[in-house]
Amino acid sequence: MTLWVKFWHLLVFVCALVISGVSVASSKHVSFLSEITPPFYWQDENGKPQGVNVDLANALAPLLPFSSSLEHMPWARAYQEALSKPDFVLLTLLKTSKREPLFQWISPINHVEASLIRLKENQTLSLTDLEEAKEYRVGTIRGYGSESYLRQKGFEENKNLILTAEPPQLWNLLYHGRIDFVLSNLEIGAYEISSAGLDPSKAITELNIAPLSAELHVATGLMTETSEVEAIKEALNTLKKSGEYQRIMRKWGLKPFATAP
Repeated sequence: MTLWVKFWHLLVFVCALVISGVSVASSKHVSFLSEITPPFYWQDENGKPQGVNVDLANALAPLLPFSSSLEHMPWARAYQEALSKPDFVLLTLLKTSKREPLFQWISPINHVEASLIRLKENQTLSLTDLEEAKEYRVGTIRGYGSESYLRQKGFEENKNLILTAEPPQLWNLLYHGRIDFVLSNLEIGAYEISSAGLDPSKAITELNIAPLSAELHVATGLMTETSEVEAIKEALNTLKKSGEYQRIMRKWGLKPFATAP
């Protein structure tokens, strides 16, 4: 075999390795997860996804060195997927002390104020503290930090704690008199109420719950590779520096996170 033929065979072998490496790298895929909760994610009358998370996922996609997609699923399932499997990223996860060691916190997105919300017409439902709310039926979403918080404070499921899988069910319970309060954020709740076909002007904040007022973050479980986390973080920083993140938040009536890097 001539030297040229040997060189040619070596060149073909090296090229095959390079192509194989590129193929492996390009097969990497990250799934962004969101529950159906306006203004972060919902589907319009034509079934088209809308909201903050849709716009963020679309804006991030061309900035990432791997492919990505956006999926919606009930919150408890989305949380478990991100917690137990790699390459699943929650676009909006409330950061709490209990959750902090369980996730990689990529970037803050929004700050939410939690409160007990009632219907304006129910003026007799007056509260001065959370302890008084134990005499009533308080609803929230199963798997939310608010569920854990209420349980820690002594609320019991199917007694004074009512849990649902998704926001439309929760608000329908309130508007049809099946529960007395919803523990949520009224800024976000107004979208959820409208999406459920109800009138948000009929709801009012009764009692602020300061310990649950916290930051919403983009986050992923500990099994996701550091390189992917850093790539997403860098892409989000690019959106923030360019002003695109701020534009998306204001488009949907939310305040950009002022101190986000």
